Amino acid sequence: MDIYNELSQLKQIQQETLNLLKEHHNNGVVNNQDKVYDFTDLEKLLNVSRRTLQNWKSDGLMKFTEVGKKRYITSSELKRFLEANKQD
Repeated sequence: MDIYNELSQLKQIQQETLNLLKEHHNNGVVNNQDKVYDFTDLEKLLNVSRRTLQNWKSDGLMKFTEVGKKRYITSSELKRFLEANKQD
């Protein structure tokens, strides 16, 4: 499978996940502008371990949505987390 097919499949999965999250959030927190990340995405994006993400979740620093056994975070929540933990 080439990289373009993989990317296309990832975008499709991302859209399906976003649709699931929209159904899960009745209060409209998730919007069409939000991207959705899972733990694997965040590990790569933030260059942290899964344990670190789990600690942040347990400490209430990051708010995740659970769908099945997977945890997801929206780009707006990730941005809020990064802004709240910004260092001078």
